[in-house]
Amino acid sequence: MAETVVHVMTLEQWKSVLDVWFKQGCKWNSGDTEYSEHLFLGNKYLFLVSYKNDWNYIYCADEVGTSIEYSDFMAQQKEDNKMATVYEVSQSVFDELQRIKAHEGTSLIGAITFNAQLIKSIEVGNKAILRYLAGDPAIEFKVEELLYRLCRVDNDGDTVYMMINAWGTPSFSSNEDSAFTAPLEEIKKWQTPAWEIEKVED
Repeated sequence: MAETVVHVMTLEQWKSVLDVWFKQGCKWNSGDTEYSEHLFLGNKYLFLVSYKNDWNYIYCADEVGTSIEYSDFMAQQKEDNKMATVYEVSQSVFDELQRIKAHEGTSLIGAITFNAQLIKSIEVGNKAILRYLAGDPAIEFKVEELLYRLCRVDNDGDTVYMMINAWGTPSFSSNEDSAFTAPLEEIKKWQTPAWEIEKVED
């Protein structure tokens, strides 16, 4: 388990830190992705707890031992943003992009023109794709990892999903967005006879 603690002084700083974490897919330990301004009063420390299975949650406190200042946190984000932007796509889309990039038997412009409809259909956006095809090292594509979750039907006939609560222990929720999701091998570690494995659909 890793923990990042940021000290904020203003509501604007509070929102800026949460914006960064929300964009990374993190949520409050309740599963919400709201600014929750009412928590700011008396709580000037924002925590991000990360588990090795890529499950992260946010909480806050009024005092803490070790933290980083807001300005240092934002400076680190700027440094991180200089790294390549990575887009995750399906295996078939990735293969098509590799084929276009190789542009065997034709020019790159010819390959792009011939595959214009396919390029337009990819949700990433034309600019990023064209930069990637032209060899821009700041844009990367990789095959998205398939994610799974555990589900079961309760006594009322409703589907519930396994989640991990704020204390890091298994619980359940009827909200599939709150479900613990991970690659298949990790999900298998949590499976019991009560739970069935379900592929997470986009």
